Amino acid sequence: MDHNPPLAAEDTRLSSSTPYLDQILDGGWLRGGLYILTGPPGTGKTTLANQMCFRLAQKGEPAVYVTMLAETHGRMVLHLRSLEFFDAEMVGTRVHYLSGVDALKTGGAQGLLELLTQVMRDKAARLLVIDGFSVVREHIRAHVALREFLQSLSSRAGLMDCTTFLLSSEEGKGTDVEHVMADGILSLTTERAGLKVSRALEVVKFRGSNNLPGRHAYRINEHGVSVFPRYEALNPNNPEKVADPDRRSRWGIPGLDAMCGGGLVTLSSTLVMGSPGCGKTLLGLHFLVEGARRGETGLYFGFSERSGQLLRKADSVGLPLRALVESGALRLETRAPVETLPDAMAQELLEMVDTHHYRRIFLDGLEPFARESMDPERAPRFMAALLNSLRDREVTVLLTQHPDELFGPELHSPMRGVESLCDNILFLRLFEVEDCLHRRISVLKMRDSDNDPRLRELAISSRGVEVREPDSPPDPQGPDRTRGSRRPSAKKKVSSRSRGRKQR
Repeated sequence: MDHNPPLAAEDTRLSSSTPYLDQILDGGWLRGGLYILTGPPGTGKTTLANQMCFRLAQKGEPAVYVTMLAETHGRMVLHLRSLEFFDAEMVGTRVHYLSGVDALKTGGAQGLLELLTQVMRDKAARLLVIDGFSVVREHIRAHVALREFLQSLSSRAGLMDCTTFLLSSEEGKGTDVEHVMADGILSLTTERAGLKVSRALEVVKFRGSNNLPGRHAYRINEHGVSVFPRYEALNPNNPEKVADPDRRSRWGIPGLDAMCGGGLVTLSSTLVMGSPGCGKTLLGLHFLVEGARRGETGLYFGFSERSGQLLRKADSVGLPLRALVESGALRLETRAPVETLPDAMAQELLEMVDTHHYRRIFLDGLEPFARESMDPERAPRFMAALLNSLRDREVTVLLTQHPDELFGPELHSPMRGVESLCDNILFLRLFEVEDCLHRRISVLKMRDSDNDPRLRELAISSRGVEVREPDSPPDPQGPDRTRGSRRPSAKKKVSSRSRGRKQR
């Protein structure tokens, strides 16, 4: 029999088994409390409850799992074996399974109460889970009897410092007896959007704790239940660090550095917009390589190309990316742009920055990162919190995004509001001149810095990437005034002024 030492006075919290759910709960569950996990079948109630049992048992604190359902313990354990948290040696020693069905049938509410009291005492349990509480509710039909049962259970569990969880597939009402008496309610749900299903949890009620309100994403895989709080809810404050215009993060491309007044302001964020094939990724790799040359470690985090493709692309223009990656000065992290969870990726990104102290980050592709998997109204808030967190970690950020239309006279950002969050915006576009496509680059916006807004040619060849000097005075209407422009004739030479206004 395992006996635990007395808890310290300040040890009033029980971990939920996942750090980020503990953050949502402001430190975890209150020890000795009565809580409800509710949600339709398949939302992960049983997985989360077992995960809590095994994580607690690994710390030396026994747990008891009582089922009121038809599923046998052997079948439940069989289902749990594929999960990372499962430890067969804990079963029967610190994680104890038993059925409460017979006690309820033969002895009613009092018989079940006596069984639970005895097992909590005999096993010195710190966690009690009752799976299938709807069966108990159906058996104890009278509200008064159910209230007395819950009051007695809560009182006895509290005296033994045992935290109790009731698992129910029925959402119930706020006026239901168990909902009124519970110290907290955690609701698990699934939502369908087209063919995709997403999971979300919400703390509906929590006495005595300043929990994080609203819905938060979670997923279930071989690791068990992983929770990802809304990033902007965890990080609502403005950054403490301020970008200093006297410090510059150079591109390593002389013409582009000249356009940006000597380089990007260090700790700033820059959005590079342009259609596929304009050269956005190569510019970002140049930015990382130049930083590594100056002793600033960098991270590529992207979705469109794999690491091997990036290395070959850099080799083709003479960029020494491969050697810097092999030395550890740069790191390439690529993800498939499918079924993305923005909050999960934000957590992963910040954990890498905290571990390796990167000074330059190239986030190649905002669409899979923060557009396709979230409410459009939420995207700017999410990105603001992420950029603020990176600035406070002294990171200079480069981001890429495709416009809504590959060709056309107007520029529309697919993620509205993000362009106002970034300190700088560079625009890459393709122009047709004499039946040949040419790349052009312009600075649309730079905070706290002088810049040259004139269109310049972006040339990419085996000799490298070059931004060439403009061959004409700046267009008085501005480089991005493209409305009403017509496609030039293939037989007519396009003037410098026309080239500055065409976007094909």
